[in-house]
Amino acid sequence: MRVHRSILHAMSSRVAPRDKSLPKDLRLKRWKIVKGDTVMVISGKDRGKTGPVTQISRKTNSVCVNGLKLATKCVPKTEDTPSGTTQVEMPIHVSNVALIDPSTKLPTKVMLATYVNPDTQRKESRRYAIGTGTYIPKPVDLSYQQAWADGVLDTVPEAVSKVSFQPSGRQPPFPVDVMREVKNRYKKHF
Repeated sequence: MRVHRSILHAMSSRVAPRDKSLPKDLRLKRWKIVKGDTVMVISGKDRGKTGPVTQISRKTNSVCVNGLKLATKCVPKTEDTPSGTTQVEMPIHVSNVALIDPSTKLPTKVMLATYVNPDTQRKESRRYAIGTGTYIPKPVDLSYQQAWADGVLDTVPEAVSKVSFQPSGRQPPFPVDVMREVKNRYKKHF
């Protein structure tokens, strides 16, 4: 919910939380860091520590790194948290982290370059380390597949692999009567 700033300053943040997102002109257009990348914090209290990126916020130009920039938050007391406090990862601005070069294991700046795949002839954006020119592949996140389960409407693998259609040489795969109905009779060129 977007509210005009004159109303927002007069309103309590408990009633309507303030929107902390950046204006669109200040957001990054091309991101060089994706979820699952190993990055090193280059400034702040955790400078020099590395970890994988667990979350990306494109609205605030920030990333969350696993186990870094922890803050103590108050939560209701339960069996899991008897003290009533827990450690939460806070976002780190994207300018304060650097990708790790896979060949040297050191933080590096990254250059984006277009690459034409010779098999598919499609253009894709690739990341290269500026110092060494090493290609840095984007990690594939398959964590969502752990929650997959076969349901009632899913097809079993045996039925999928079985051949269900055998074309014959005498009969076309599409019936001739239906072909006449579908075909445009007024088309001059065949």
